[in-house]
Amino acid sequence: MIGNTLSEFVDDILTMGGPEKEFLFRGKKYILQCQKYEANPSLMELVIFECFGDENYVFRCHGKDFRECFEQFEKAIIFDGMESVKYFV
Repeated sequence: MIGNTLSEFVDDILTMGGPEKEFLFRGKKYILQCQKYEANPSLMELVIFECFGDENYVFRCHGKDFRECFEQFEKAIIFDGMESVKYFV
């Protein structure tokens, strides 16, 4: 997320309606993806994993839409014990 403020990053993601997005945190690249959940297509699935790593999920959630998933992401404590919303600042 180089060169974006937190609000620009969130606006970009929410405007795109669940894109695939790469971002950088402490020198590591991550990918955020949102798509229909295969096990239940009425739900969305949002996942974040480290690029070039073992592709284990750093974060994974399910919700009725992308906005609900992203709200879960904002509240999650996933990066070095920080709430995710704080690592963008």
